[in-house]
Amino acid sequence: MKNISSRQIALVFTGSFLGAGFVSGQELMQFFAVFGRFGLAGMLISVLLFGMLGFISMKIARHTGHAEFDRIIVEQDNLWLRGFFSWIFIFFLMGVLVIMVAGSGALLHQMFGIPVLAGNAMTAVCAGIVALWGAQGIIAAFGLVVPLMIGTAVLVSLLSFFSFGGSPIPATPFSGENPLLGNWFFATISFVSYNMMAALTILVPVAPHIEEEYRIRKGILYGSLQLTVIFSAILLSLMMNMPLLAQTELPMLELAQRLHPILGMVYGLLLFAGMFTSALSCMFGVAFRIRRGRAINEHLLMAGMTLMAIAGSAAGFSKLIAILYPVCGYVGFFAMAGILLHYRSLKKTKP
Repeated sequence: MKNISSRQIALVFTGSFLGAGFVSGQELMQFFAVFGRFGLAGMLISVLLFGMLGFISMKIARHTGHAEFDRIIVEQDNLWLRGFFSWIFIFFLMGVLVIMVAGSGALLHQMFGIPVLAGNAMTAVCAGIVALWGAQGIIAAFGLVVPLMIGTAVLVSLLSFFSFGGSPIPATPFSGENPLLGNWFFATISFVSYNMMAALTILVPVAPHIEEEYRIRKGILYGSLQLTVIFSAILLSLMMNMPLLAQTELPMLELAQRLHPILGMVYGLLLFAGMFTSALSCMFGVAFRIRRGRAINEHLLMAGMTLMAIAGSAAGFSKLIAILYPVCGYVGFFAMAGILLHYRSLKKTKP
């Protein structure tokens, strides 16, 4: 990979957070919308932390030349600690891969009547094929999907404001919806931690190939602005239409379908694209880490991961979001602390 532009960095940065849980609204409903105006404060904190941690992680990777995320987290040559974080990442990414494959199969069945297992298999196989292209394939996929997802999500949100009027947004610092996310601040930190765990698998391998550091700074800034636009559009539409969406599995898809069937179809296709790119980035991240320093056939590894994703895709979408993401978020907090310590050490030793 050569001459990666700031625009490409911005798209990869934004796209690494726009998974199916995010674009469907289910993730933002559980982590932010239930807290009302405190959720809006959590959104702003999240974007700031994403930008800061994204920039720091890419800067460390570029200066050290390390493309493995465990080396970015643990500076010292502590094999046990690095191995612990490495396997935590692999477990988390495989879990997300299974959830995304399951969600895409269910979505294709709901929209087109395709058998769920066939939809699962199609998504997993396509993700495995594109992942074989490496990071360049990831960049190409994000470059196509991210602008469309941002534009459509903002359109649905704006139309919902005019069509449904909306209800007042309360300020609720505590929520009884999920015992793992009882407080708005801890929900925010958990959201940042587990999303950064997924983002690192894409940002870190790309960083050593960026020629000038200013491109990272510029790309992260543009990416943060893009993320703020789509984040605020989806979150505000969820908060203002809570009575309509509280019990739905895919809130934003429900909103789009209520506005117009064609808009619902378009949003459903983009939601599938979000699931696909999430599955793709997870598959790439796991394969990159497992193959690093090992003589493992890449095609056989992708085939094995594809079969595992299909076999495990019976997992439920919203239920696993409610359990897997918060738990990995709290574990990921220590990973984020490790990144900050590594960056501090780098600043001290840099001439």
